[in-house]
Parts: sequence; C-alpha cells; structure tokens
Amino acid sequence: MVLTDKEKKLLIRVLKKEKIKVFGKKEKKDDVSALLDKLEQSVRNEKVNKVKPSKL
Repeated sequence: MVLTDKEKKLLIRVLKKEKIKVFGKKEKKDDVSALLDKLEQSVRNEKVNKVKPSKL
C-alpha cells in the first residue's frame, strides 16, 4: 500500500496524539513511537530525494 504525502502527514498527526494519551499500555506506546519514527523518516527521505531538473 502506497501512501500519499498528505496521508502520511495525517497519519503522523494521529500517531502524535495517540502517543500523548495518558492511559495505555507501554508496549502500545513503543509501537506507536516506532511507527511514528518510520513515517517521519520516510517524509524526510522524500524531501531529500527530490531532484531538481537541470536547466541545461
């Protein structure tokens, strides 16, 4: 399943809210943190990998 940039940003916001919740299992928070890190890294990689066409 391929996510668009907009979907990734929405998912990141939802995961950040889930991470902040007071009640929850520690294992669940660890899983949320790991997934959040992966998504943020994916977004950063997309920004870095964008290559501007040369003007030649």
